[in-house]
Amino acid sequence: MKLILVFAIIGLMILPGCGNLSPRQDQKINNQDGKIGEIENLANSMKNELGNLKTQNEIQNSKIGQMQQGMVNMQSSADNSGVQILSGSGGLIFSIIALLAATTIALHYRTIANVQTKTSEILAQTIAAHEDPQLEDNVFQAAMYTVAEESVLKLMKKHKSLIQKITPMA
Repeated sequence: MKLILVFAIIGLMILPGCGNLSPRQDQKINNQDGKIGEIENLANSMKNELGNLKTQNEIQNSKIGQMQQGMVNMQSSADNSGVQILSGSGGLIFSIIALLAATTIALHYRTIANVQTKTSEILAQTIAAHEDPQLEDNVFQAAMYTVAEESVLKLMKKHKSLIQKITPMA
């Protein structure tokens, strides 16, 4: 049985033979004018296919460009629409109220500053009129190393010089 099986396998290997291994056997080559017809046809079909792919790619690129331009237009139109809080008469009224509030606050602080300036003038005049060196030293020590140091010194000098002009030395 083994012998029959071995002969059968050898027969299957030898009998059918090999296929056509040579490219020159039984092929009809149309070599006119130095061109091989079938290869040329394949090359032309590949060129056509590449051309079609290029055309499809260009169409897709133009569609993508149009879509991107549309998105830009859509975003710019979306930026200009929507609820606008400060538009119309409401925005005008709000801006007038804000202007009035800012003006009122500025006038209030200006009034306070004027009152404080007048108060400091009166105090400096009173201290200078007393002609008490101990009191003047205490005031200068209290004002020392503060923001008001320079202004206290100027006010005291101003009122000292005014008092000296008014009361001549005897």
